Amino acid sequence: MRVLYVEDSAADADLARRALVRAAPDAELAVAPSLAEGLRYLGGAPVPDVLLVDLKLPDGSGLDLLAGVRARSLPVAVVVLTGLGDEEAAVSALKAGADDYLVKRDDYLARLPRLLADALARFRAQQQRRGEPLRVLHAERNAADADLMRRHLEAHAPHIRLEAVGSAGEVLERLPAASGQPCAYDVLLLDFRLPGMDGLELARTLRHERGLDLPIVLTIAGHGSEEVVAQAVSLGVDDYLTKHEGYLYEIPATLEKVQRQAALVRERAELRTTAARLSRLLMASPSVLYSMKFDGGHAVPVWVSENVVRLTGFSVEEALAPGWWCGNLDPRGSGVAADWLQRLLETGTLRQEYCFRCKDGSPIWLLDELHLLRAPDGRPLEIAGTWTDVTLRKQAELLRVARADVLDQVVAARPLHEIMESIVRRLESIAPQMRVSVLLLDGKTQCLDVVAAPSLPAFYNEAIQGLEIGDGRGSCGTAAWRGETVVVEDVDTHPYWTSYRALAREAGLRACWSVPFKDAGGRVLGTFAAYFGEPRGPQGAELELLQEFARIAGLAVQRVRAEAALRQSSAVFESTRDGVVITTLEPRIVAVNPAYTEITGYTPDEVLGRDPNFVKSGRHGRQFYREMWASLNELGYWQGEIWNRRKNGEVYPQWLTISTVRDEGGQASQYVGVMTDLTQLRRSEQQLERLSHYDPLTNLPNRLLVQSRLEHAIEQARRHHDGAAVLFLDLDRFKNVNDGLGHPAGDELLRAVAGRLRGGLRDEDTLARAGGDEFIVVLEDLQSPDEAASVAQKLINLVQQPFVLSGGQEVIVSASIGVALYPDDGETVTELNQHADVALYQAKELGRNTFCFHSAALTSRVNDHLQLEMRLHRALERGELLLHYQPLVGLEPGQPIRAEALLRWQPPDEAMVPPARFIPLAEETGLIVPIGDWVLRAACRQAKAWLDAGLHFGGVSVNLSVRQFRQKDIVDEVADVLAATGLPARYLELEITESALMEGVERAVATLDALRRLGVSLAIDDFGTGYSSLAYLKRLPLDKLKIDQSFVRGLPDDGNDHAIVTATIAMARSLGFSTVAEGVETEAQLEVLRKLGCSAYQGYLFSPPLAPDAFARHALLLVAG
Repeated sequence: MRVLYVEDSAADADLARRALVRAAPDAELAVAPSLAEGLRYLGGAPVPDVLLVDLKLPDGSGLDLLAGVRARSLPVAVVVLTGLGDEEAAVSALKAGADDYLVKRDDYLARLPRLLADALARFRAQQQRRGEPLRVLHAERNAADADLMRRHLEAHAPHIRLEAVGSAGEVLERLPAASGQPCAYDVLLLDFRLPGMDGLELARTLRHERGLDLPIVLTIAGHGSEEVVAQAVSLGVDDYLTKHEGYLYEIPATLEKVQRQAALVRERAELRTTAARLSRLLMASPSVLYSMKFDGGHAVPVWVSENVVRLTGFSVEEALAPGWWCGNLDPRGSGVAADWLQRLLETGTLRQEYCFRCKDGSPIWLLDELHLLRAPDGRPLEIAGTWTDVTLRKQAELLRVARADVLDQVVAARPLHEIMESIVRRLESIAPQMRVSVLLLDGKTQCLDVVAAPSLPAFYNEAIQGLEIGDGRGSCGTAAWRGETVVVEDVDTHPYWTSYRALAREAGLRACWSVPFKDAGGRVLGTFAAYFGEPRGPQGAELELLQEFARIAGLAVQRVRAEAALRQSSAVFESTRDGVVITTLEPRIVAVNPAYTEITGYTPDEVLGRDPNFVKSGRHGRQFYREMWASLNELGYWQGEIWNRRKNGEVYPQWLTISTVRDEGGQASQYVGVMTDLTQLRRSEQQLERLSHYDPLTNLPNRLLVQSRLEHAIEQARRHHDGAAVLFLDLDRFKNVNDGLGHPAGDELLRAVAGRLRGGLRDEDTLARAGGDEFIVVLEDLQSPDEAASVAQKLINLVQQPFVLSGGQEVIVSASIGVALYPDDGETVTELNQHADVALYQAKELGRNTFCFHSAALTSRVNDHLQLEMRLHRALERGELLLHYQPLVGLEPGQPIRAEALLRWQPPDEAMVPPARFIPLAEETGLIVPIGDWVLRAACRQAKAWLDAGLHFGGVSVNLSVRQFRQKDIVDEVADVLAATGLPARYLELEITESALMEGVERAVATLDALRRLGVSLAIDDFGTGYSSLAYLKRLPLDKLKIDQSFVRGLPDDGNDHAIVTATIAMARSLGFSTVAEGVETEAQLEVLRKLGCSAYQGYLFSPPLAPDAFARHALLLVAG
């Protein structure tokens, strides 16, 4: 940093040099004793970085030197020195462009180095800002003053872009009419005296009427300016300048200052907006943020996000109170509070979980993550942390640990009361609000005995010991009596607790929920109860959690009792169900019992004398066996779960206990191993899981699972805009089977029905048994109600076929089905179930063995549709389909008549079915393919017969459906038909719709080429109704375009139809195609077509479609004429 110090006092200059040497040794100081010397130095090179100038110089003022620097736009920061009482001059210097000032008093020399560095930094930042233009609107009534201002700024502050106007009106025209609209200027520079409206009135208009926050600088004459300045400030003017000599040098600094101030105001507003947005985000966040500062070695909370109220119920003020956090920690988490700060200081980060009491006393589990922020010198500055509610995850985690721990204790044969106490304490750790009690039912006395209740008072446990069960005998006595869960939310008011109210009040108990647990046969083994110190009912998953632990307790009781029975019978070596193996110390097997053979598959002869490790599965490493032998050697026994291999190669789990047998002298002599095959236990656990979702009789999903599947089907249909359906199926007269043949036969029939129904559904459909003789079907990905109707009818047909039971009886039943559609009949599981049930009732009311939709109209329509479909299937077989032929007449003399084959359906003894009704159905069901094959053969056969009869006949036209045309073997099929019927190919014309040709153009062209090579003619049917591309049309090897009757019908009056027909005929002619007009009914239409050059026509004007005999007579007459 190069510094030029202009100072006439050599002593002051020397003191400044010494101060800079001490505090800023890299600074270079040059001294000029006068204004003239300073100017001379500034005119040389290099130019200093900072000019330090005394205001009072022997040959002038430091302000003159400042003006010279700014006039020459020198890149120099300027700091002025003043004496005491000369602050006004310092202010003038700042307005003239000085970067800072310093008063010569006290310790000013100590502050000098830092002040110079700061001034240089500000100057350079300002220079950088000056790289960006500052847009100023200048209102000045005096044109000469405005021009002088412009020339001054161009010379000394070129970054300031000045636009001058002469009146307040021009200012108002150029500025936005309201706040929030874009503005083309950064600062408004106003002369006080403007024509029409003075500067103050203009400022009032801009601030109060338009609400603009554009910075305003007011220039006023020196005389009488004090009152104007006061009014300007009150109106929101940001700064002012008096028009004194040299005031122009103050203009750039003043304009830049007010712009910076306005920018700061806007930044503060944005910060407030951002802070408010952040506050809203934090309120919605699941995590609470907080920060702490260090105070005398302690961490003190200073801020916490407002969502702490939602998480804990405590206000922000309460959460910041001293001791709040420690005071609300669950007692079991006291260890967390002991050394957390020390651990954080050592590692920099800390992650811990603990239980915390909310304001209402309810416990939650928190994940607390802390980060230590340090100063550059390593000092701890602040702690940033987050709290996240992990209660649900923690409960699930603790529940898994509890299950594993209980199983370990059960298989380790721990005493039952220890296992139960462990279960109780596990639940109380997950739900600290509960005080848990386990009572076992004595099967003989029908009384409850306390087995574990560590959190209840001893006197209470003694009082309820031997409680006789019965209805109304407290929560537990009633639950054991009824075999169902009993929830008493307030013992002070509930009648079950009348006899025990005083006891409960003394023990501080106000609520009790009791769940009975049972054995596999459904017999009550005991009760699992939760007590509370205040009246309350189940919240969230509390009751499910209690029931889950009740099931664990039930399994533990059953297992422990089973283990006890096994231990009692273990003395009878041969009769025990556990495998027993006795070995020497080497070890070598010396004896096994029958259960060992049954479990492993090895006979005694195959194992005696062998090392018992030959059955190892390979799943355990060396360390596992080292620990096993270490336990045997140190403790004399080992027990645990181990995987071994049977003789057939199957790997299976077993619980193995190995004990050391000692002789009379206490020396080890043998080992005895007792093994329990855990395969069935694992299967049972899996089966229990399956039973909760599947029907045990039919192995189908049960009602619970199918409701979940239906919910999923609804969600999928909603997402993909598809349909779904639920079908309620009920077997008709199933009770007769049960009553007549017995329940076993009924069960066998249900299984057979389930199998038959399953075979009639897609893999993605769900079939469930709801209970009794009721089944539920969920159909997904439906495009129309007809699909659901088809499935329903199919299922009815399957059910009504006879069933032959294992006893030889033949059973015939039928089914009634109710159908509810999504979204037509409901958008929720409940609505669809209700409506399917109503529809099922309607089906039964209609006489059973049928189905109904929830909508009667839809049922009728779908039934008609299905009946028509079934009849159409049989129509082809029964010969009900026939062809009529409509003549195609040429418009040039001598052309033979052609015929278009048109399909008709004539059921016996009924009216003819309109083609518009059955042809779309044939296309929908796929029947159009075999029907189309029949039409092609029949038409060719008839054409050959006419030719053989000598009829003057031009050929037959046959329509190919889209499905027919897209068949891979269509060309071979046409060739076969021509060969089989003997019809020359030139007498066959195939008509194809536009849609068939436009989808897969390359393949369509190849197919058409192949057909042309056979010699047949090709035409586009109903031309103009599709979306043919002319670019593709010219590539198609066609002979003819058939103009759709919808365009012919408007001739000759409809101008649009006339234009379309004209263009079609002209285009066809240019492409080499002939044209046929369909649906010609009037002479006027025919005349227009003849004039336009249409090749041929067909329609009722000449003839309707005719039976073959009638067509032949018509043609013969034509020829004869």
